[in-house]
Amino acid sequence: MLVQVRVVGDEGTEVAALQRWLALDPDLRGGAAISYAEDDTTDTMGATLDVVDVVLSNGIGLSGLLVAIAGWRRSRAPITGAGGPDIVVRRGDVEVVLSEATEDDIARAVRALEGPDDSGSPA
Repeated sequence: MLVQVRVVGDEGTEVAALQRWLALDPDLRGGAAISYAEDDTTDTMGATLDVVDVVLSNGIGLSGLLVAIAGWRRSRAPITGAGGPDIVVRRGDVEVVLSEATEDDIARAVRALEGPDDSGSPA
């Protein structure tokens, strides 16, 4: 299952920090391939966006990924202000935004992202 993760409003430094955080997460090791990439779409100004590509070996890893993202987001709060930066998580044509990253937000995101993938990508 390919999932792309992007930090809203970032110019590359935050997404690189997120990629390092996820690569070191013990719950993701062995169950996910994590790499830094450019999104295959563009933002509204035509610039490419930096993303973290995560290939999960199974759907169970999706919950662990979202919990790890929420932890990283909370760790950035002192740096970025408020509760941390908004995170966009995409699988195929489905995108969810983690603005608060509460347990309820994570559960909703898992349900949305585990649904059918219309992009033709393998689950």
